[in-house]
Amino acid sequence: MKENKVIIITMILNFFVAIAKLTLGLIFSFSTLIADSIQSFIDFITDITSLIANKIGKRRANKNYPFGYGQAYYVANLFTGALLFLIGIFILYQFFFFEGNLKPNLVLFICILLVLAVKTIVVRLLNYYGKKYKSELMIDASKESRVDFISTCVVLVILILSSLEQYIPIEINVDKIGSLGMAIYVFYMSIKMIICNVKGLLTNDEENTEIKDEIIKDLENFKNVNCKNVKVIKMSTYYSVFIQIKVAENMTIKKYLTIEKKIKAYLKSKNKLIRFIDIEPV
Repeated sequence: MKENKVIIITMILNFFVAIAKLTLGLIFSFSTLIADSIQSFIDFITDITSLIANKIGKRRANKNYPFGYGQAYYVANLFTGALLFLIGIFILYQFFFFEGNLKPNLVLFICILLVLAVKTIVVRLLNYYGKKYKSELMIDASKESRVDFISTCVVLVILILSSLEQYIPIEINVDKIGSLGMAIYVFYMSIKMIICNVKGLLTNDEENTEIKDEIIKDLENFKNVNCKNVKVIKMSTYYSVFIQIKVAENMTIKKYLTIEKKIKAYLKSKNKLIRFIDIEPV
């Protein structure tokens, strides 16, 4: 399966997981599960923004955007972070004003286990194909789904503790505490995401030397090509590479274009994180 196809499949699964959580939370007055369903909706929205950013980010550099369209990844993640912050406010509002009346039962327990099973499939799919295609987009999505899986595990623990209410002081509402914990976690993740991507937007035109030496060494494999300059710009999880090469004066345009095509294919095969390559003869 291709990158976008895998993300679309997991996106659909995330949507149904979010709907299932919200429905169960409302039916059983389970405020922690309602808060967790919002986390799953964020997971679903992140998949959509990742698809859009991936499509825009692959566009070639031009005069208006000499460093390519890699900013799209930062903008998409910044949007998700801002949305996550608003969701945190909603969860906090729910903590103060939603009067949950959770009554633990076997049906709810089984449903949450099924949700965990689906989330396990999503995480494994994204992780497997992310490593197979060396796709940072899917690997990042698998990390987000893993976080959602862990938060659902927390919901399961809250449900189990609620079933032991006869052993817990009456003034302690385990469900409400779980909801507050969700709100704090969402605020933390949103602020971290916003700061990280604002920083990325402000510094995305700075040269990155992580793979520069590796590229220069790889170019030595091509005869009749003398590398004059290599500039690497990191765009979110991907790289844009700008290369200046000196070729023989008697080289035909057809032969040069063939060499340029081979260089691009070779560098991308060596490092899947290289998405954009511009080569300029000097």
